[in-house]
Amino acid sequence: MILIRPACRDDISAVCALLARTWHDTYNSILGADRVASLNHAWHAPDRLADELGQPGRAFLVAEVEGTLVGTVSVTERGDGIVWLDRLYVTPEAQGKGIGRALFGAAARAFPEASVIRLEVEEKNTRACRFYEKRGMVAPPQRSSCGGCNNAVVYEGRGLSALRGGLVLRPARDADAQDLFGLLSLCFAEYPGCFVDPHGDLPDLVHPARSFADRGGALWVVEDSAGRVGACIGVDFPAEGTAELHRLYVRPDLRGSGLGSRLVRHVEAHAAMLGAGRMLLWSDTRFTNAHRLYERLGYRRTGETRQLGDISNTSEFFFEKPLV
Repeated sequence: MILIRPACRDDISAVCALLARTWHDTYNSILGADRVASLNHAWHAPDRLADELGQPGRAFLVAEVEGTLVGTVSVTERGDGIVWLDRLYVTPEAQGKGIGRALFGAAARAFPEASVIRLEVEEKNTRACRFYEKRGMVAPPQRSSCGGCNNAVVYEGRGLSALRGGLVLRPARDADAQDLFGLLSLCFAEYPGCFVDPHGDLPDLVHPARSFADRGGALWVVEDSAGRVGACIGVDFPAEGTAELHRLYVRPDLRGSGLGSRLVRHVEAHAAMLGAGRMLLWSDTRFTNAHRLYERLGYRRTGETRQLGDISNTSEFFFEKPLV
């Protein structure tokens, strides 16, 4: 399973190592090892990459396979419906396995309102040129400076909404509400007596992005290769130093690949970055598979329970875990 997700600070050293290896593998024969080392040091220094995290109008993504970081892509919104793909690289041993295609699709979909994507490729990097041409990119008759060599091909593509590939973890949008209710309906159907009541019991998912943002939290969704929401997870901060995990759901056909664990770790890293030293959560007493997941990840069930008094007569267990 290929999972594309936003890069975080903990990824920076791995991304630096990936870019160094991939650049030498790709460009040594074109630019020379010394020139490659110099460019890589200047463009991919840890502090420079870290400065890209969370920048408005930029998506800095990484690709994981079985928990190993194998690729990265960065894309920037330039206005007028145009985005620029700044870099896309896959570690040499992972090339040819669809990871580049998945990264390209995620980059193209990072800004859904955009209609044009542009990028530069060193013209002697024929493998990359073929890759982008297969994605429907075309090269107008212009050249640019790529690494100071004045021989970059500028590619352009349109109709980006049709591009798919891999699983993409991204911030939720309010427009995801219908897909989220569909996801919960699938998950709840596995447990007799569990019902989806959007306005009564799940008001936070009517406008999911807004509702989590209004209370200082965040909600993410996993989009599948068909553009459908296949999983979700959220977090907020009920007290100083404390984060609360919410809404972890994974569609049945996406289970068994470690996706749930990866989502929990993503939220934990986000919470720790914002200063939380403790994570807590409440889970329906019927969700035994989820309880096993949480316990494997170090969460402790305290014995405390609560009744929600909702349409599903929900009773929940309390779990907690230190993050430091």
